[in-house]
Amino acid sequence: MFTIAKTEATRGLWPVSKAPLAEPGQGMVRIDVLAAGICGTDYHIYSWDAWSSARVKTPMTIGHEFVGRITAIGEGVSGFSIGERVSAECHIACGACRFCRTGNAHICENTRIIGVDRPGAFAEQVEVPASNLWRVPAAIPDAHAAIFDPVGNAMHMVTSAGVTAKDVLIVGGGPIGLFAAAIAKAHGARTIALQEPNPARAAIARSLDLDLVVNPREPGSVAEILALTRGHGPEVVLEVSGNAAALNAALDIAAPGATFALLGIPAGAVTLDLGAKVVMRGVRLLGITGRRMYETWYQVEAFMLKNPGLMDKVITHILPATEFARGFALMDEGACGKIVLDFANISGGRLQ
Repeated sequence: MFTIAKTEATRGLWPVSKAPLAEPGQGMVRIDVLAAGICGTDYHIYSWDAWSSARVKTPMTIGHEFVGRITAIGEGVSGFSIGERVSAECHIACGACRFCRTGNAHICENTRIIGVDRPGAFAEQVEVPASNLWRVPAAIPDAHAAIFDPVGNAMHMVTSAGVTAKDVLIVGGGPIGLFAAAIAKAHGARTIALQEPNPARAAIARSLDLDLVVNPREPGSVAEILALTRGHGPEVVLEVSGNAAALNAALDIAAPGATFALLGIPAGAVTLDLGAKVVMRGVRLLGITGRRMYETWYQVEAFMLKNPGLMDKVITHILPATEFARGFALMDEGACGKIVLDFANISGGRLQ
């Protein structure tokens, strides 16, 4: 079968032909992948930055955002049947630690991630614990169903920060920032401003009918944000860029008592003046990881069913899986929104 793997400890990804998966083990299911989204985490692994080189062991089939159909069911699995269309939570929690037992499996201390710590979904087949599966309603198309995971990141960030009736600033207009903007709008944010220097992504943001889209590198962008927020600055900041300078700049203009939800992964250590910028101004910092299992998934399903047009604005490319290199090149250039890889075409199928 065709897979996309990290085979060398250097920048890049490579196509690898592997034998089809064997029958799934206890509690597991085998899924034929229909579509898979390219995630920021995949891009980190492709780039082979400090985080990915310290975490990922080569060779590794990557990819964790996907939708597919069940083709084999292991012993001990009930409630699922061959042919069902499913997505899956990519964080495999242990179910036994303190965090799992208190409803916080998204921060399980023994988490293993599909496509990072174990073989992933950039393949014609993937094996996943049945407990991680999510049935996908027929009304949600494959390209949308493949990216429950990143939309879930955005949903978790927005709902954790509490945006209703607040002035919101989104730092970074990549796919998760764009999804977060749409979700914040659906959750009744008073105003939404988005910072994005890349023209292609800024254009997608403008198509979402936000209150303000600015290039943070342009003079006057701070004044525009302050004018939108009646001079006091944003009350909620959703940081998805992972850019240290952008985070510090947002702290400078945020309202006293602002909530910062941090999802972007910095390339290295970030220096902050915690005393002046956080403590003395009563700012709240929230680290956001993964999705709440499975509250966030219900929220994402409802959002997708009600907002298919918004999803299509953010998904800018659906590429044959064999053209994955083009997808990562587009990400290098910043010339895209969300990219979905079509695995169904490899076996002569078609996406729903």
